[in-house]
Amino acid sequence: MFTVFIIDLVIPLGVAVGVLYVCCIALLIREKVKVTLRFSVLATLLTAIIPVITFDDRTTWMAFVNRGISLLAVWMIYFIVVKHRILDHKMRVYTTKLEIKNKELEQFNYVASHDLQEPLNTINSFSLLLNKQYKGAIDEKADKYLDFITQASNRMSALVKALLDYGRIGHNLNLEKVDCNLVLEDVRSDIDALITKTNTQLLINDLPKIKGYETELRLLFQNLISNAIKFQGENTTPVIKIGATLETNQWIFFVKDNGIGIEQKYKERIFAIFQRLHPACEFEGTGIGLAHCRKIVDLHGGNIWLDSHLNQGTTFYFNIPA
Repeated sequence: MFTVFIIDLVIPLGVAVGVLYVCCIALLIREKVKVTLRFSVLATLLTAIIPVITFDDRTTWMAFVNRGISLLAVWMIYFIVVKHRILDHKMRVYTTKLEIKNKELEQFNYVASHDLQEPLNTINSFSLLLNKQYKGAIDEKADKYLDFITQASNRMSALVKALLDYGRIGHNLNLEKVDCNLVLEDVRSDIDALITKTNTQLLINDLPKIKGYETELRLLFQNLISNAIKFQGENTTPVIKIGATLETNQWIFFVKDNGIGIEQKYKERIFAIFQRLHPACEFEGTGIGLAHCRKIVDLHGGNIWLDSHLNQGTTFYFNIPA
């Protein structure tokens, strides 16, 4: 800053001196507000004093106007720096609070889900014992009630497990180069029994290698394929096509099926946790699979969406940075 003053003293810089001082102050954007204030006051004194100590017959009113403009620029940048510091502090506070809240929610999710499993396991065990020892011993109504208890506790166990799985997504992440072709081979192997049972045709194009989280990507593809197999009309053989295209530094994947389709009004709702479009008696499931998918795609910095029409199949798309 004193270098600028010396140059300005020898060669009056006019309004340009304000630009140089502004640059000096801008470099202090990460410093404390008091430090920035001191430098702004110093820049003001150094800028204002030049016309006074160099005043002679050649000095014109423009010299003072230029200095005024320079002073205005100095204090404008000062207030911008102060505003930036205030906003930066608020952002840090909000970020810290958000991290604390997220940890509390994760803890609550785990504890609640884990603690719910024990009484559910007890209910399951005793309902199985009752079914085994007393089925047919009372009457048909009693047998039906026992079946209701067993089915309800099984559904609740599945929901609690799904909630635990949802909470675990994003933990112990290891970003690595993932070959999506190998991921799909693993998924095909994992659900081979379901594919065979339903005579599903799985048509997979050559897929890219991407930076991602392998375990989460496997769960993503498995959920999308399982849903495509599940939501089929009667007497329909599932045909599922999977591929990817490179567009503007991102891979856009698609999973296309020939299933029952989804109405447009539900295209956002289906990604919410525990949201179902069909009763459990029609299609099994917990209603959390697509919520898993959205969370996994979010972890990779992408988006997931769909294109579908009722009874005309569905295509799910998601993008991941290349």
